[in-house]
Amino acid sequence: MQYGVILPNVGPMARIDVLTQIACQVEKLGYRGIFLSDHVALPIDLRSAYPYRSDGRFPLSADDLILEPITTLSYLAAVTDSVHLGFSVLVLPYRHPVLNAKMMATLDVISSGRLIVGAGVGWMAEEFAALDAEFADRGVVTDDHIRVMRALWVGDNPSIEGTNSDAAGVVISPPPVQKPHPPIWTGGISAPALRRAANLGDGWHGVRQSPDDVVRVVSGISQLRSRSDLTMEGYEISLRAGLDITDAPFGGDGRTPLRGSPDQISADLLDYANAGLTYLVLEPRAESPEQFLEQLERFAKISKGE
Repeated sequence: MQYGVILPNVGPMARIDVLTQIACQVEKLGYRGIFLSDHVALPIDLRSAYPYRSDGRFPLSADDLILEPITTLSYLAAVTDSVHLGFSVLVLPYRHPVLNAKMMATLDVISSGRLIVGAGVGWMAEEFAALDAEFADRGVVTDDHIRVMRALWVGDNPSIEGTNSDAAGVVISPPPVQKPHPPIWTGGISAPALRRAANLGDGWHGVRQSPDDVVRVVSGISQLRSRSDLTMEGYEISLRAGLDITDAPFGGDGRTPLRGSPDQISADLLDYANAGLTYLVLEPRAESPEQFLEQLERFAKISKGE
C-alpha cells in the first residue's frame, strides 16, 4: 500500500510557509504523495449539508483561510522532487473543461509527470452558484469534463463525442508527460458514482470508508469494469481517511479506523490492505503544524513496523 497526505490548504493552517514545511517533511519521511482539497469561496450562510459528517455540518466557516488548490499545487511542485501531486478532489464543474485540461496538463509538465487528478462532482450548492456553475446536473457535467480532458490530453485533433462540449478541434500543447495521461481518480459510493469510477476513471478515491466498505466498492467496480471488458490491473483503490494516533488504545463502539494506539492503527492497515486498498491518503487530526507532523512521523514508523 502507498501512503499520501492531505495538506491543510483549507482552514487555519492554510499558509504557504506551513504547507511548504509539511510538503518537504512528507517527502523526507517517505510518503508517496501530497493532496489538496478544492474550495474557492465559502458562503457566509451555508445551507448545504456536508455529506461526510452525520450531522451535516461543514467544519469550516466563511472566514477560514483557503489557498486555491491548482495554484498552490503548482508552487509545491517547485519545492518537492518526487512525491505525487494530487487533488482530493478537484470539483470539475467549478471550471471550464478545456481550462481544466490545460491546467492539469501544465501541472503534469512542470512536475515531470507527478500529477494525480482526483475528480469530484462537489456538494456545496452555494459555491456552485457563486461560480456560475451547474449544480443540478453536476454528475453529467463531471462525466463530460472527464471525457473532454482525456480527449484533449491524447489527441492531436480530438473529436469529442458524447459530451456537451464544443471543444473539438482544439489542441492542448504541450501534452501531459504521463502517457496516455495523468491518472484520474473519481469517488463516491452511489450507483452513478461507481459507474463513473469504473468506466471513466483510472482509480476510485473514497472518503472515510471502513475496510468492509472498501470490500464492497472493489467488488462493485470490478463487476462493472468486467462488463466493459476492463480489468482491475493497474486500477488504484484509494481512500482519504482521518488519522489520530493516541498513546492509549481507543475504546468503545465509537472508534473509527485509524484512530487509536499504534497497535490499533497497525491492525487497521492490515484490514485495509486485505480489503484491496492500494493507496491511503491520510488527514491527521491536528491544531498546529507541529501536531500535524508529529502524527505523520508516528504513522511512518507504524507503517514500517517500527
